[in-house]
Amino acid sequence: MRLLAPLGLLAAAAAAPLVAWYLLRPRRRRVVVGSTFLWRAVDRPATAATPWQRFRGDATFWLVLLALLALAFALARPAVPVPVALGDHTILVMDNSGSMLTDEGGTSRAELARRKATELTASLAPGQEVSVIDAGPRARIALSGSTDAREVARTLAGIVPRHAPADLADAFTLATSLQRPGQRTVVHLVTDAMVPADAMAVAPPGLTVSAVGRDRPNVAITRIASAPLGSGEHQVLAQVRSFAQTAVTGRLVLEVDGAVVLEQSLRLAPRTTEDVVVTVPAVAGDEGATLTARLALREDVTGVVPDALRFDDVATTVLSESRDLRVLLATPGNTYLQAALGSVPGLRVETSASVPDELTAVDVLVVDRVAAPETLTVPTLLVAPTRWPAGVASTGEAALPALTYQATDHALLADVDLTGLAVATTAVLDAPQLTALASATDAGLLFAGRIGDAPAVVVPFDLLVSDLPLRPAWPLLVANATRWLTGGSAGIGAVPAGSVVALQAPVGTTSIAATAPGGDTLRIDPGAPTLLVDTVGTWQISFTGSEDAETGAPLMLPVTTALDEGDLSKPRPEPGSPAAGGEAQIGEGLRTVVWPLVLTALFLLLLEWAWSQGGRQWLAGRRDIRRDKVRRALEPDAESATPRARTKVPS
Repeated sequence: MRLLAPLGLLAAAAAAPLVAWYLLRPRRRRVVVGSTFLWRAVDRPATAATPWQRFRGDATFWLVLLALLALAFALARPAVPVPVALGDHTILVMDNSGSMLTDEGGTSRAELARRKATELTASLAPGQEVSVIDAGPRARIALSGSTDAREVARTLAGIVPRHAPADLADAFTLATSLQRPGQRTVVHLVTDAMVPADAMAVAPPGLTVSAVGRDRPNVAITRIASAPLGSGEHQVLAQVRSFAQTAVTGRLVLEVDGAVVLEQSLRLAPRTTEDVVVTVPAVAGDEGATLTARLALREDVTGVVPDALRFDDVATTVLSESRDLRVLLATPGNTYLQAALGSVPGLRVETSASVPDELTAVDVLVVDRVAAPETLTVPTLLVAPTRWPAGVASTGEAALPALTYQATDHALLADVDLTGLAVATTAVLDAPQLTALASATDAGLLFAGRIGDAPAVVVPFDLLVSDLPLRPAWPLLVANATRWLTGGSAGIGAVPAGSVVALQAPVGTTSIAATAPGGDTLRIDPGAPTLLVDTVGTWQISFTGSEDAETGAPLMLPVTTALDEGDLSKPRPEPGSPAAGGEAQIGEGLRTVVWPLVLTALFLLLLEWAWSQGGRQWLAGRRDIRRDKVRRALEPDAESATPRARTKVPS
């Protein structure tokens, strides 16, 4: 056992006044008499006490003395050695990602991590140091080489999780830089997920990982984008992702500048993703208005709302200027496609015999019986191309396919009835990234999904060998396809939290200020105008120093949650497991035993008070009762005798 504050033992000197008080305290002898009748005539009390008496400590003295010694010993902070994962220098790496804000039954994962780290460093022995690294989207050293456990606790309490993923590789690099030769260093990571492979490659030797949290359900908006439709309306794509193990139901509420403009019902199967494409009316918002998508979920079969992370329930974007969309039709000639595209309001259709290499200014590409690009970079409608893009392969042909299935709840087939569709031949596709919206027994007839990073709609058969262009549903299908495609890629889209955004500053800009959704303002160097966005919401970027910057409106930058940050059921390491291989490094710490001593002192004082308030008389009464029982047992005639009166005689 060690004493962390030996000077606290000086408090034991308080025993001297206690002994002196017991020596000077008046103490009178108790005498049992038959009656106090003879003392009635005494009208003035007389004392027979002497100032200095022989020390005769009673039970109360010893109780108070023991309590005093216990408190003095507690002030000396005695501690016993305990095995704990501490070294000469312990580096705490605290995961500060958005998932650490998960609600774990009233307590966040960040709070659980803080408690675990505080409990670990509470056993800090003299000479041992602790450093703290805030492992957020950009790691930083929050505390370096402190020997004060209370300072470590204050630093841990000041770490606030962000909404972005943690950069553990950067944090491990900082931890390695803090190691010093000759010191036994222990690096301790507190997180809620497995360490990624790229971070593990730079992990310091002997890294020990502690996991917090448990599997929790969650639903998040992982992507949002808007695009003008050319008629004052806006197409909005909101990608909703369910990480729950049960089916999820609820609503997606869209607001423009705080006013609700649309509500869309949701029903997601366990661990699925759904792209919700809706049209916001023209009267709902103007250029520059902020559109907010918000989840309103219902309770699942267990009676609990399957949503343990709140900040990813909201996503924002900015409605851009309404303009006509440029559609490039690459075809050897197709009157039906030209007519259908030309009937959609807000589209400006251009025709080409093949797909050009440069598609920068194209909003929608339509490929009809010509070679498709190897990689799709813009939203594309593929109609029987002669060469399929990467990710799609033709495995054969099917003759006279009969429609057996049509997805009626997909936006692409809204008000479109394909019953009785006649097709001479169609290609049989192998396209795992696409979803069949209409199909026959042995072949799909209409697909939608994403090929690479671009949304795509696929019609695998030649329109000229089918009756599809002649059906009433054909113009509606083309209009739906262009809307669905532009809602998935064009317009202003939100960037995921944790991204580094390169800002296009006007010429002559001397100062750049970025205001986060919470109101914090960051100053950005105009010479290197990049911004790390770590909070979900809409950021405002202001430029000053040039005429264009002074007169222009602030740049609105919407930020949404990262794709996998809302997955709260990811595997976690075993508590205290060595992540970098080998055995967990166990050192020696000290655990103080102050509180047991304080509680012992309080108990002794409480016992002394009870003893002085009647405990002595109670014991005397019990002793007399036992004495009377013995006397009656030995003298049967004494049972009828009157108990002798006892009276306290004052001296």
